Amino acid sequence: MTGSDVSAWQQFLTAQGVFSAAIDGVFGPASAQGTRDYQTSRGLDADGVVGPGTYAQAVRDGLAGTGGGVTAPGMDASVNCAPFAACILAAGMKFVARYYSQSASKALTRAEALALSQAGLKLATVYQDVNNGIQYFSAALGQQSAVRALAQASSVGQPAGSAIYFAADFDPTADQAGGPLTGHFRAVAQAFSAASTQYAVGVYGSGMACRTIRDAGLAKFTWLSGSTGFRESESFRPQANLVQIAPSRTICGGQLAIDDDISQTQDFGAFQVS
Repeated sequence: MTGSDVSAWQQFLTAQGVFSAAIDGVFGPASAQGTRDYQTSRGLDADGVVGPGTYAQAVRDGLAGTGGGVTAPGMDASVNCAPFAACILAAGMKFVARYYSQSASKALTRAEALALSQAGLKLATVYQDVNNGIQYFSAALGQQSAVRALAQASSVGQPAGSAIYFAADFDPTADQAGGPLTGHFRAVAQAFSAASTQYAVGVYGSGMACRTIRDAGLAKFTWLSGSTGFRESESFRPQANLVQIAPSRTICGGQLAIDDDISQTQDFGAFQVS
């Protein structure tokens, strides 16, 4: 958090009568009775620590970042969210992250994108097949993934300038991140550069994966995995455009399984279609 974000956090929680303790750590006070009271009131684990879960709830309750950034609540899901558009909006979500994939059952369609956009929600997209081990990453596989992602984005009508994230859903070592993972994203970036419609590249994964790919100039946006045990999760968290919050939960009367997400910057490559 920046100093201005910390100030906004204090002001919000003080206004809510939650606490006015000194700020400590990435997301807020290390411990306070007011924090435990707040957690209890929201059905959270009352451990007194303002970690990602408590922070996500505070965002849903109205906490907004300052200093040029915007903190907003969102979600990701692996199923068609069109039937739940009104419910998602009523749950306080501002954006929905959905998949491009070889698996048709989890892939975003134009009809779904239209329904969510017409409800007032923004969309973010991420390409993922399996992608949960280093064996799924190479220059050849990156090029194939990029071609599929570009074709699906075209069919959805995703506008130029928005982002397509690519998932690295595991905890790579430094050698893996600097080797096959970097080669994979270099191929993605090359394919995107040559495409007729220009999209930004994003990376979803561990703090190390996000940092490595971003610093190599191969991704504009970063989305931190909710797996907090992954390498560099805590240290990278303040730098991420999107942060995924664990554990998963259900909304809409238990009918829709989601992961909560937080946008930490105004621009994270989201879009709407019309």
